[in-house]
Amino acid sequence: MNRQKIACNCKNITYGMIEDAILSGAKSYEEVEKQLRFGTGCGKCKEFILFLVRDILEDQNR
Repeated sequence: MNRQKIACNCKNITYGMIEDAILSGAKSYEEVEKQLRFGTGCGKCKEFILFLVRDILEDQNR
């Protein structure tokens, strides 16, 4: 995963920031959203980040 790639353009949230939120204890999409506050601009990133969070959490549980 390219940790520098932007997942939310409006808030400049990177893949790495999302992964770090999960590694620091976020256990769900809602917890990551609350911590990073993405999706409050145009909202186009929400569905993609939902799948990204799911995939990262699944990888952690392997």
